[in-house]
Amino acid sequence: MKKHTVTAALAGLLVLSSAVPALAAEVKPATGIQVWVDGKKEAYKIAPVVQNQQVLIPLRQLASSLGIPLDSKHITFNTARQSTTIRYDQATVVLVSGDPEAQINGIKVPLSTSPILTKQGITYVPVDVVKEAWGKQVTWDPASQTVQIGVSNKDKVVEILKSFETGDTKAAETWISKDQYIQHNLGFASGRDALLQGISQLKGANVQVEIHRVIQDDNYVAVHYKESIAGKTSIVFDIFRFDSNGKIVEHWDNIQDSAPANPSGRTMIDGTTQITDRNQTEKNKTLIRKFVDDILVGKNRAALESYYNGDHYIQHNPLFGDGVSGLKQAFSAAGSQGASFGYDQVHMVIGEGNFVLVVSEIKSPQGTSTAVYDMWRVENGKVAEHWDVVQNVPPKAEWKNTNGKF
Repeated sequence: MKKHTVTAALAGLLVLSSAVPALAAEVKPATGIQVWVDGKKEAYKIAPVVQNQQVLIPLRQLASSLGIPLDSKHITFNTARQSTTIRYDQATVVLVSGDPEAQINGIKVPLSTSPILTKQGITYVPVDVVKEAWGKQVTWDPASQTVQIGVSNKDKVVEILKSFETGDTKAAETWISKDQYIQHNLGFASGRDALLQGISQLKGANVQVEIHRVIQDDNYVAVHYKESIAGKTSIVFDIFRFDSNGKIVEHWDNIQDSAPANPSGRTMIDGTTQITDRNQTEKNKTLIRKFVDDILVGKNRAALESYYNGDHYIQHNPLFGDGVSGLKQAFSAAGSQGASFGYDQVHMVIGEGNFVLVVSEIKSPQGTSTAVYDMWRVENGKVAEHWDVVQNVPPKAEWKNTNGKF
């Protein structure tokens, strides 16, 4: 982990002078606690403390372990409120001494115990804030007196996908459950072994994986990326479900051959990547779910224009250009030709901040079905940008597992 020099200015923010507010507490450091971060044992000069059977670590030491710069841009302290604000990796975290709730990107999140400001001016923070704010795996084993802060679920997924480039199965063996892995890619047998074999077979195949978007919603991580194998390029959405131990136990995906740029010159993968508005996640998921029901399922297509900011709409579908007018023309053309278009079932809605991914199914009169993965970016409560990947579900006779596409 990177170590950072503490400036005199920061020392004034994090280590208070003798004028410490009366609410500051007396604590007794717990000797013998080991803290491991990403497989490395940390040597802390100030020992953690235990409160309500939960571990709290001195803020400065924890920040240094995580690579958070110890400067006033990233960490500030409000003496009057006894609060600490941490700004790092797209998360703004506000912790108040004695308050068992953190505020993360404007959302109140319960913690295992309250932060502590000591009379010596040391701020202790509950270790689970690392999980809540930055998605890292955190475990505390009282028996061995060991805290483990591990790789985030997003990073695990990225590591596995990048292993397709090398054919190295180590990441998949580490992060995928050996006995409980459920596979929904119908080209693989269920279970981890089939996937490991597939990764191994790609060694030397000149595979390239270019990841553009990764979002996390509770135990689900979704990835949007471009994959090239032997010169053939595909656009892929993957979804991974994790168990409470940080192991991958289920996987879904949708794959489509990469197409030329659409009439507006946009590809299936380019565009906005930055995650913002994490405090609006649930609101944006609700908006997009209603949009899908109204417009794509077809419950109220007259409401189409109400979901957009005028004609401002960025489109990455290879068949259509930007703007709402193109969508209106497509629906109108389908209706004039007597075609009935609509999604039949929504299977999943996964979101983080301004990005929402919806997994849907379209069924044909002939009994076949098509999987559609749509990702939308929401801006100021309106649909602003869209990507999709469409894949026909193969006949059951071709399935290599019985788990189904969805």
